[in-house]
Amino acid sequence: MNDYSHEFCQEKILILKEYVTKGEEILSSVEDWESLAGILEERDQLIGKLQELEVYIKLKNSEICCTQEQKREIDNLIKLILDMDQSCIRLIQDEKKKTLKDLKANQQNQKIADYQINLTPNYGTFLDAKK
Repeated sequence: MNDYSHEFCQEKILILKEYVTKGEEILSSVEDWESLAGILEERDQLIGKLQELEVYIKLKNSEICCTQEQKREIDNLIKLILDMDQSCIRLIQDEKKKTLKDLKANQQNQKIADYQINLTPNYGTFLDAKK
């Protein structure tokens, strides 16, 4: 195994571990919509790093030979990422449904408030004031 190959595998593992960390951040902050965009952007940057790493190794015309342990670790990290992404999708969809339900309830409550009977009379008050 050459130096490029070893460096490639180690760097790929580090990037995948960072990606898992970002996935954990998403899972823990699904209800905080404002922070999701930043976390997703950071994940996109990690994907860009992986792509750059692939291009770099191709430019070096180096054969990639990871050890069995490294291959196993990369495979396990990828499986973990896929599982976490599926969980994120489910949680985001659940949060979306909850938000839509809350919006519908809020809109219904506003309609009900508009139809409430106003107990103060709108007529005769000006006539009484002139007396």
